[in-house]
Amino acid sequence: MTLYTVRYSARGTGVLRTESVVADEAQTAIAQVKRRLGASRTFQEAMVFEDGELRFNVSTEAGGVATAGGGTSPRS
Repeated sequence: MTLYTVRYSARGTGVLRTESVVADEAQTAIAQVKRRLGASRTFQEAMVFEDGELRFNVSTEAGGVATAGGGTSPRS
């Protein structure tokens, strides 16, 4: 199990909330973040960190569907 740190924000704001997610793999953590963003009226973006390194950016589209993009540093 891996511990991921998730920093939620609205567009144009700083971090509004930080949560920890424990998951077997990154895709499971991303799915949980997508569900949270899709259900939230406040949060529109999230940054997912593993061991202090940015792994994914997740944001909501106009239709409310969350999409994920790769982080800034590749996993070795």
